Amino acid sequence: MLKRSTLSLIITLLLGVTSAFAQQLPVPSPAAEVKQTVGVSEISVNYSAPAVKGRKVFGELEKFGTTWRAGANGPTAITFSTDVKISGKEVKAGTYNIFLSLEENAEWTFHFNGANKSIFAYNKEGKQDIAGIEADDVASFKTKPEAAPFKERLTYLIEAVKQDEAKVTLWWDKTMVSFTVGVPTDKLAEENIAASTKNIWRTYQNSANFYASSNPEKALELIENSISVRPNYFWNNWVKAQILAKQEKYDDALTAAFAARNFGEAKPDGAYNYFKGQLNKDIEAWLPNASKKWKKSHKDEI
Repeated sequence: MLKRSTLSLIITLLLGVTSAFAQQLPVPSPAAEVKQTVGVSEISVNYSAPAVKGRKVFGELEKFGTTWRAGANGPTAITFSTDVKISGKEVKAGTYNIFLSLEENAEWTFHFNGANKSIFAYNKEGKQDIAGIEADDVASFKTKPEAAPFKERLTYLIEAVKQDEAKVTLWWDKTMVSFTVGVPTDKLAEENIAASTKNIWRTYQNSANFYASSNPEKALELIENSISVRPNYFWNNWVKAQILAKQEKYDDALTAAFAARNFGEAKPDGAYNYFKGQLNKDIEAWLPNASKKWKKSHKDEI
């Protein structure tokens, strides 16, 4: 039986041999990715890029009358970060495999596969199942190939033509073929604005907390902005009270604190129910420092 030290040495040597042979070598069709932001949407294409290598690509290497994976190695995949529109068809945000049906002296057809399948999954008895390919399309459309300057290695390009439109191009050999993607930039921008302004009171409040110690005047300015956006809420009024108390302006702090408590009691939410105990503790702590005049004018609240 091998001793443990000998066994450990053998394992170490085997690992070393494995590492020596696990070299990273160039591949004929390297992986590639292209991304482009269009408005507030992102479009990306992941593919493997074969080279021409002196061959005639379209019509011979990639034969007419067949459907091609639009790249090499694994599937070519396009990803949309938001819903888009392609050739007038609505396509949901997500990732789709691209296939391309090639025809001689005719338009070619792009297929966006919604079943996450390889093109080879549609091979049946030595033939392509075109009906199966079409059945799994989330979108398909015809486009005309165009003559182009020679490109040795297959390349995808994404151009943001407008704020709401992108042009995606496959370029290889002496051919370009493109399609247009529409993105709902105005709609998305409006939704983003609505979402950000909905909670802008909180942004002002958080900023006020940040400046409370270093710049009290700035903090008060920011918390007043928060209150102007959401005036009858306990939380920003309570923050105002805390800022004033730090400046030893106890009369003003207590006025803001009582207002905060009144707003909270009128419309209690989860946040108020959680923090009301601390709010009451603050009021109790500040009351001894209030002026006689303030106490007299607020005797019914104390």
